[in-house]
Parts: sequence; C-alpha cells; structure tokens
Amino acid sequence: MNEPPVLLDGARVLEFAILGDSARGIADGVALGPDAVARLAIAESLLEEGVFLLHCDAEWGTVIGESFADLQAARVAAAEAYRGHAIGWSAFRPLTPEESREVETTRAFLRELTADYPPG
Repeated sequence: MNEPPVLLDGARVLEFAILGDSARGIADGVALGPDAVARLAIAESLLEEGVFLLHCDAEWGTVIGESFADLQAARVAAAEAYRGHAIGWSAFRPLTPEESREVETTRAFLRELTADYPPG
C-alpha cells in the first residue's frame, strides 16, 4: 500500500485510505472525482485540538481539507462525502524516533510562527 508521508500540510497523519477508481464525492461543497481525489488522510492538528480530513491526489497532494473535532467526526464526514463507496481506513504505523522528532520540531515551529504572526 502506498502510505502517506508522516506529515501532510503540517499535520500528523493518523489514518489513511486509498479510494477506488470510481469514487466520487462532495467535500465542502466541491464535487470531487477520481481524477482529482484518489486518497484520504485524517491528520492531527499540531497547533490545536482537532483533526483534518484531507482529500488528496494520487501523490498525497492535498486537493481540499476540512477541519473536525475528532477522528470519528472526520470518518463520518468522509463516509457522507463518498456515499456508496467503501472506505477502508488504515492506521498509520507507529512513528520511528526520527519521525517523532520531526513531528515535534514541526509542532514547535508552527507554534512559534503562530505566536509571532497570530491568525486574524
């Protein structure tokens, strides 16, 4: 299976799925077909509580992302977005020590950046 990188768009991947060739859906009001979205990832926000549901192309490039309170809410949203298509979620494997350091370094960088340049 083609697993995603540990970090996607500055968020830590928790679960992922490879969509079938006929998967079509709607996310955040945008129609998505198999030519645009081939993979899904649920990733932990490194700045605040919550997760992102990332609709990705075949190379794990994010096409569209949505924010949710938790893993279960993201799974429900994915099931609704791709009604009629089975989504086989896989848990991301345990991180290596090097990957864990990368996640924590990224978390610290994002927090520093946000402190220096608050949103809004």
